[in-house]
Amino acid sequence: MQRILIVVVASLIAWASAADVAVHPFRSQDPVLGVAIAQRLSEALVDVDVLGPELVPALVAPIVVPGGFFNPVALLPAGVTDRSGVALLGDALGIDAVSGEVSIGADGLQLELWGAIDGRLRGAVVTAPADAPERLAASGAAVVARWIGATLRPVRPLDLSGPDGEAARARALLGAGFVAEARAALAGLATPEAADAELLAGLDAVLEGADDAPAPLGAVVALYQGEGAATAAAFERWVAVGAPPVANVWLGAIARSVQDDAAAQVAFDAAAGYPYGRAARAADRAAAGDEAGARDDLARVEQAAGGSASLAAASLVAQSLDDADLEDRLLEALGRAAPYLPYSFERRSFLAFDRDDALTAAQTLTIAVDLDPGNDLYWTNLGWARYLLGDLERSETASRRAIELDAGQFIARYNLGLVEVVTRRLDDALATYAGALRLDPDVDDEAIVDLVVAEERYPTALGVPFALGVLLDQEGDRAAAAAAFERYAERASAMPEAVDAGRVAEARRRAATLSAPPEPIEVLGALRLSLGARGAALDALRAGDVATVAFEVSTPGDALPRRLEVEATLRGPDGDDLAVASATVDVPTGAIGFVVDTLRIEVPSDLPAGAYVLDVVARGDGLETAATRDVPVEGDAAPFRQLVGRGLVPTALETGQALVTERDLNLGDVALLDRLVQELRLAAPAAGDVLPTIEEGRFAGLDGGEAFATSGPDDVAAFLAHLIASGARDSSFAFVDAYAQWIVDGAPEAP
Repeated sequence: MQRILIVVVASLIAWASAADVAVHPFRSQDPVLGVAIAQRLSEALVDVDVLGPELVPALVAPIVVPGGFFNPVALLPAGVTDRSGVALLGDALGIDAVSGEVSIGADGLQLELWGAIDGRLRGAVVTAPADAPERLAASGAAVVARWIGATLRPVRPLDLSGPDGEAARARALLGAGFVAEARAALAGLATPEAADAELLAGLDAVLEGADDAPAPLGAVVALYQGEGAATAAAFERWVAVGAPPVANVWLGAIARSVQDDAAAQVAFDAAAGYPYGRAARAADRAAAGDEAGARDDLARVEQAAGGSASLAAASLVAQSLDDADLEDRLLEALGRAAPYLPYSFERRSFLAFDRDDALTAAQTLTIAVDLDPGNDLYWTNLGWARYLLGDLERSETASRRAIELDAGQFIARYNLGLVEVVTRRLDDALATYAGALRLDPDVDDEAIVDLVVAEERYPTALGVPFALGVLLDQEGDRAAAAAAFERYAERASAMPEAVDAGRVAEARRRAATLSAPPEPIEVLGALRLSLGARGAALDALRAGDVATVAFEVSTPGDALPRRLEVEATLRGPDGDDLAVASATVDVPTGAIGFVVDTLRIEVPSDLPAGAYVLDVVARGDGLETAATRDVPVEGDAAPFRQLVGRGLVPTALETGQALVTERDLNLGDVALLDRLVQELRLAAPAAGDVLPTIEEGRFAGLDGGEAFATSGPDDVAAFLAHLIASGARDSSFAFVDAYAQWIVDGAPEAP
């Protein structure tokens, strides 16, 4: 086990010397502009310790959860740029935080600024002419200075068309974790400003491991480089000189990631002096099995009624403890602390559904759709909650809105169909259910349950059993479907003035068909073999082929079973099974003939030439049919046939066009191998520029360009054999890129 020495400073006195404010990059249509404005604003603040936009994106520490880690930033639909995001950022870091959004309009530039200051949310809007972005930064800095009690220095001019833009791009790269690229961009500045030269010098000091390297920058770079002990040491150095409280949360997470339990406990104990740190300790305790300790921490978080990061983390811990009541209370507090964050309302709706509380589900989802009106899931669930409350009109409105947002939302279609059928619009309901089934032929079991319940709840809605019969028939439950159609016909016959006589006749006909013994099924015609579903028919196979088996199943009756279990088996001369492929296929409702073309059988690569037999079987609704054909196997395995059969398509780097297709197989393996070798020759100069020296394997000691230039047909064949042995299926891939990865990996042989 890797051990980490943790040196923590746990007192609030130590935190008082930490950073005063964190400035996150501002969101913008031009990301470089957002970073540049945030950086200029940071530079303008005097007499405060500022964490700038190149550092802040990395600093929210994750909490420990069963099986890994979770970062609460993932709960933010807009990221750390709006009021919910900045509130979470400040609570997680344990210091004041600032973020916002820069927009470019006809009237110039606008900065919507948000701050989490002393646990309170502050907001402001400032503007500037489009050609004076530094004035926008200056106005924003003046606002932040008033919020935190800082003084100001003048803001330097900002011209993104020149070196200022390159410097801002470098900071954006660093904030996104591209350390080497950021350093290169800074080093490329001909006459860097003092702040940019200072950042470059700091990066060099960090990368060289200098003792006087800037501690915050060292911690962030260490996070990106991902070495556990080195990252812990970097955060320890930062803590020693006054880091924000989140640094101890990071130390705990780092220690836990390398299973250093003692170090994790020390770090999380030090972090527990502020709300998010206590929630993080609760998460660690829960993951370690200390439920009592976790509950104690959660009680303190709940009592403190802290900010959004701590309450969100605490609610996740309560969820891991399977304590729905505690989770709901924490989520309710989260909704008060962060009323613009949809997560608490979304999650509370799920908990409400679990306890059959449709009213609370509807109330919380109403807030959720106001906060995130483009979320089809929220509208779908709101439609269901309103249905349960009997608010059918607004249920329908919500379901239709979900479908408008996502035409593939089949659950919303089930909800809508249910409302339509109970409000006596059977034709509309059947069309809606058909739409759901086109999107997913597997009937949702809950949709059937909903109709069963609706049949009792809405006895005057005569169409409900008919719709139920349709879904049961689609699911393949013939007896239950027949019974549902019969109930419809009986009830409708008693009220002839209220129903369509043709629909009654249809129900009786479908009930009779489903009640009668099913007609036999049979395989029509010969079994077809091909390389790929659309490839040319094969008279013979070769060892290593993956062949598609196709055949038609038919019935002389009214319809085939809705679901067929199909199987193909390649047998040897003695009847032994050499290869088997099976699948479940959904047959369209009412079909009397259906072509099965989803079975792909893999011929053993060492199968000797000879005469073999292919058997297929199809089963459904207690019926079965089978067919057989003789299959000769001729010749050794051929790599390009194996590629085609597996659906693997190598493409050209420059054009993206397929280098090998089923139509090319007649050229022969020698010609096709040479085609791929020529593709490598064309890419050799570029490979020499971007690939490292190969350390092992058949190309050891060569750079990428040399490896490409010297590769021959045998090398390409070895690559293809390795690719085929990997089990890859059904994908297009840039041949040059895949080959490059193979040689960098040491050109491993196929197992």
